[in-house]
Amino acid sequence: MAEFLFANNAATTLASGIGTGDLSLTVAIGTGSLFPSPSAGQQFNVTIVRASDNAYEIVKVTARSTDTFTIVRAQESTTARSIVTGK
Repeated sequence: MAEFLFANNAATTLASGIGTGDLSLTVAIGTGSLFPSPSAGQQFNVTIVRASDNAYEIVKVTARSTDTFTIVRAQESTTARSIVTGK
């Protein structure tokens, strides 16, 4: 079973949009460090909120390299969503 990591009140914005099939996302420059850096067997969840309609998706983050997160989409009964930055 995976070990869950947490970061209290960590928040950022996407550096670029993501499509429903993307398996990574990039956050605003320099803000990745606000979040945990999982190693083998560790993960943390992130809620992505689309500003245009407040639709959200929960993703599992299995790795972080600076500001890029490797993700598993549509967790906790949510649906993978396309998100355009600034919308």
